[in-house]
Amino acid sequence: MSRALLIQLARLGDLVQSLPVLTALQSAKPERPLDLLCPSPLVALGQLFPCVDRVYPWYGEQWHELARTKMTDCDQQLAQATRYLAEYAFPAYSMAYNLNNHPRGMLAAHVLSGLVVGPGEYGPMNQRLPAWAGYLRQIAQDRGGNRVHLADAFCGMCQVLPPLDVPYLKAPEVPLTSGLGLPVNGESSTFIGIVLGAGDAERRVPLSVWQVLIAACAEYIPQSYLLLIGGEGEREAALALEHRLPAKYLNRVVNGCGRTSLPQLVALLNRCQWVVGSDTGPLHLGAMCGARAIGWYFSRARVHETGPYGVGHYVWQHDQGRPGEILDGCELRTEESSVAHWPVMETVNLIRDEGVNSRTDEWDLWISNKDEWGAFYTRDGLLDEAVLHRKDTWEALSQLANQDIRMEVSK
Repeated sequence: MSRALLIQLARLGDLVQSLPVLTALQSAKPERPLDLLCPSPLVALGQLFPCVDRVYPWYGEQWHELARTKMTDCDQQLAQATRYLAEYAFPAYSMAYNLNNHPRGMLAAHVLSGLVVGPGEYGPMNQRLPAWAGYLRQIAQDRGGNRVHLADAFCGMCQVLPPLDVPYLKAPEVPLTSGLGLPVNGESSTFIGIVLGAGDAERRVPLSVWQVLIAACAEYIPQSYLLLIGGEGEREAALALEHRLPAKYLNRVVNGCGRTSLPQLVALLNRCQWVVGSDTGPLHLGAMCGARAIGWYFSRARVHETGPYGVGHYVWQHDQGRPGEILDGCELRTEESSVAHWPVMETVNLIRDEGVNSRTDEWDLWISNKDEWGAFYTRDGLLDEAVLHRKDTWEALSQLANQDIRMEVSK
C-alpha cells in the first residue's frame, strides 16, 4: 500500500499548527497511511496526533551539517543522505508533503519520495517556490492585509482545503510527576494554564505581569487554579514567581515548568478550560487540547497568521513597538518595552464572561472564527474586507498551483 509523509521540521508551535493539514490530508485519502517527520524532541507529541500512522525523528544538527556540506556532485549528496536515513528504515513513499522552505526539508523530501508537494517540488536544488509557499514568504516580508491563517496556508501548500471541523488532541493515559495533579475537577473549578516562556526572548511577558494576573485570577475567579507552563528554561523563573506570590495564593498554583513531558503536558492541558500566554507553542497546544486561549500578541506576533486555531479564542493585539526581553537572574523583564499597560484585568473579565472594551490605548481584542476557508479573527464581530477576500486568495493561489502542475506535466 502506498504511503505519504508530511515533513515539518520547525518548532513546537508550527508542529501544532500542522495538525489541521494532517487532518485534511487523512480525510482526503483515508485509505492511505500518513506518516510524519518532525524534530526528535517533538516525536512524543506527534505520536498523539490521531491522523498519523508513524512518526520519525529528525536530528537537526546532523541534517544541518549534511545540507550545508559543499559538494559539487548532487548525486553524491543525495546518496549520503540516503545512507543516513536508511538507519531509520523509512518505507518508500508515493508522496512527500514538505512544509519547510529550507534545504534540509527539501532534501529529505526528495530522498524519501519521488514526488514532492510544497517547497522543493521543482527539484531539490531549485529555488523556485510553489504558489502557496511564495505567498507565505511575501506575507512574512511585507506584513500586509493577509487573513489566511498559517495552519490553513499549510493546507493550501499541500493542495487540500482546511478541515471542516477543528481537530483536537485527546488526553493520553500517562502518569504525572508527584505534585502535578490538578485538584478534582468539580463543577465550580476553573483551571487556567499560564505559559511563562516563549521561544523568542522578545515575546516573553515579564514575571511581574504574570504575578499580577495570578493574583487577580485568585481574587476574582472563585475556585480557580493556575498551572504554570514552561520548559527547563522557565524552571528558575517559575520558582522565583512562586516566591513572589503571597502565601494565600500558593495553594492555587501548580508549577509544571520543566517537570512535564509533552504527553503529560497534553494530559494537563486537556483539563484546563483556559490557557493564557504570548504567541508561543504551548499556547497553541492548549487550544488544540480544547482549552480556550487568550493570547497577548506583541513584538512581531500577528493575530491573523498565528492566532490560536479554532473558534472562541481571544487575542489581545498590541499596536505599538517591539519590546525585547532578557533573563536577569531569575527575573524575566522587558527592556525599553513599549507596553505601558498589560491587559490583565481585561483578561480576567474575559474568563469571567464579563464585557470588556475591544479597544484600549494599546491593545485591540480579536476573537477567532472558522468557515470553509479556515480560521479567521474578527474585531467587534465585524467581517472586514480582508476576511471576505480570503476566498479570492484561495482561488487565485489554487489556480496558480494548477497551472504549475500542468506546466510540469507537459514538459
